[in-house]
Amino acid sequence: MLKRSKGFTLLEVLVAVAILGLVAAGSLRLMIISSRTLIEVDETRELLNETRKIQLDFITDETKPTSGTEGKYKWDTKEGSWSMLDGQWELKYKELKVETANSEIVLYMPIY
Repeated sequence: MLKRSKGFTLLEVLVAVAILGLVAAGSLRLMIISSRTLIEVDETRELLNETRKIQLDFITDETKPTSGTEGKYKWDTKEGSWSMLDGQWELKYKELKVETANSEIVLYMPIY
C-alpha cells in the first residue's frame, strides 16, 4: 500500500498563488482609484472654500470688481434676470463663476 503525503501538491500551491495574485491586483487597483478620488475631493473642497470667500466678498463689498484672479482661482461675474409669472415678476441675480484648471463652480446670488 502507498503512503499518502500530508503536504500540498504543486498544482494546489500554484492555484493558491494565482488567486492571491488576482486579489492583490484588485486591491492595488482599488487603492489607486481611492487615492485619485481623495485628491479630487480635496481639490473640490478647496475650490468650494475659495468660492464661499469670494461670495462673501461680494456680499460685504459692493465695489469688488466683476472679474479677477486670486492665486490659482479665476472668477467672473455677470448679472442676469429670470422672468416669472408671465413677466409679472422678474428675479435679478448675479452669476459667480469660480474656476481652476480642472473644475469650476457656479453660484447664483439674488440681487435685492
